[in-house]
Amino acid sequence: MATVITKLESGIAWRSKFRGAKFGDADFHVDSAVRDSARRIVQHEFPKRDVPYAEDMGRRAREITVRGYIIAFMNDTTSGKPLLRKNYIPARDKLIAELETEWPTGRKLQLPFLGQLMCVCSRYRVTEEDKYGGYCTFDMTFQEYGQPPSTGTRDSKAGVYDNVEKLGGAIENSVEAGIKQASSGAVA
Repeated sequence: MATVITKLESGIAWRSKFRGAKFGDADFHVDSAVRDSARRIVQHEFPKRDVPYAEDMGRRAREITVRGYIIAFMNDTTSGKPLLRKNYIPARDKLIAELETEWPTGRKLQLPFLGQLMCVCSRYRVTEEDKYGGYCTFDMTFQEYGQPPSTGTRDSKAGVYDNVEKLGGAIENSVEAGIKQASSGAVA
């Protein structure tokens, strides 16, 4: 009796969260994915002192290394999904195009178990071999896109400075308007 892995009774928790892999608009299969991050620590050592001080400078940018693949499907399906086709080349070319395109805000990377993250692809390698016809592997490295330093939430340093500048401009305009109104009233 054949069944699908997502229908097996054991391990339902992880199977219910399983999602297909995708970068931007390109789908692919995943062999493995590794997420790498930690804290940025600066170690301070002082003269005449035996005890150092470790300063936490925030979280490191996340880096995700993925081994993915695209394989020819045994039959063309009517689903319209590019991964379910006999010809794997259009799906391969679409993923290559997504990996090579410059996007001003990063692209959404979705992996089966690591969830979604806005990323940029810093490098990739495609491997195709004659003995594995209809199959190619992708070794991809993604970096977390994050947020440009000039923007921020209103509670971040950048957001507070931005709000102060806006408030300063509004106060300046209000004072100028008050002076003009007072001086025009004094003349009349």
